[in-house]
Amino acid sequence: MSEMANESTGRAQQAGQTAKQEASATAGQAREGASQVVGTATDQVRAVTGEARAQAGAMAGDLRTRVTEEAESQTRRGAQVMRQWADDLSGLADSADADSPARSLVTQAADRGHRAADYLDTRGVGGLVDDLQHFARRRPGAFLGGAVVAGFAVGRLAKAGSKADGSGSGRSAPELPGHGEA
Repeated sequence: MSEMANESTGRAQQAGQTAKQEASATAGQAREGASQVVGTATDQVRAVTGEARAQAGAMAGDLRTRVTEEAESQTRRGAQVMRQWADDLSGLADSADADSPARSLVTQAADRGHRAADYLDTRGVGGLVDDLQHFARRRPGAFLGGAVVAGFAVGRLAKAGSKADGSGSGRSAPELPGHGEA
């Protein structure tokens, strides 16, 4: 009986040892599988991140191109308007008396308008921005003062334009008694 017990114990130990080896092998395979899954997931995250960066860069480039094209278009349109105003001023100067002091001022304004329109046509918005940046670096106080004056002028023009369009604040001047429409 003792031999049977020893044989039975030996088989149990061998079965336990085999189970232990199989469990260890299974755990190793699970670790390898998990490592592969993590590696694949990491690769996928990198690929998605790279694609997102590429698309964001393409969108930013497209937006930059569109903004530049629109700015150039508006600059050309502004140059055309400025040239038309300068032509109108030239016409006024031509029809004025030769000895009129206003004629020389209007002629100077027309010439400067033509030069400004030519400048915008040749340099475009990029040249204008470059020149403004250089001026701001050389004379920051004058640049800031000019920006304040320009902002004030644009605000006044916008306010005057909205009143002329009838899209003002909706308030109107009070009517005096006896001066209203009948």
